[in-house]
Amino acid sequence: MSDPKQSPAELKWHERLLLAVLALLMRAWGRTLRFHWGADVQAFMDANPGPSVVIFWHNRLFAGPLFFARYFRKRRLATLISASKDGAWPAVFVKKLGMLPVRGSRYKRGTQAVRDLIAAQRDGYDVALTPDGSRGPLYDMKPGAVTIALKTGAPIVLLSFNYSRAWRLKSWDRFYVPHPFSRIEVRMDDVGPCAALSEDPKEASALLKPRMDAITED
Repeated sequence: MSDPKQSPAELKWHERLLLAVLALLMRAWGRTLRFHWGADVQAFMDANPGPSVVIFWHNRLFAGPLFFARYFRKRRLATLISASKDGAWPAVFVKKLGMLPVRGSRYKRGTQAVRDLIAAQRDGYDVALTPDGSRGPLYDMKPGAVTIALKTGAPIVLLSFNYSRAWRLKSWDRFYVPHPFSRIEVRMDDVGPCAALSEDPKEASALLKPRMDAITED
């Protein structure tokens, strides 16, 4: 029998209905956004490598699913969402946007979430992770994403979305909500296999932090 304390919190039917409507609105909103990128992103698109561990900051989450849905339609994306009640909302939301939510965090259901992420990557999913989520500190490169990459051997891709015009929420991460019809610059650093940096997750994360900062505008 499963432990209810370890089971992810779920939404009620009317909450799911509300999120379905919000997902439609977000898709419509997303179609007004203008994504621009340079040779770094284009090279990745042209190469179309195998499943990767994609890392971007938590406050750029608005653009991530929209970008993948529009320009990487043949790639499947899984992402880590908190197993708490607060995580139940984004879990359903990202599923409506075509992503696979994996429920868990370092506070609850963490070990099982790691297993699920590894299984998803080996099943052909790109794994998208925010190393500073879900509670911060902001722009802290915690080693969880690197751990997944080391365990699977998947290459790491650093991704950033830099907004020309956006609202900033009063959340711990000052979450970005881009204005409709605004421009988003996409920056990427295709790192490759993490083991080439270091076999130690904390050491590899420390090496990735300045590379992530270099493609991030705040």
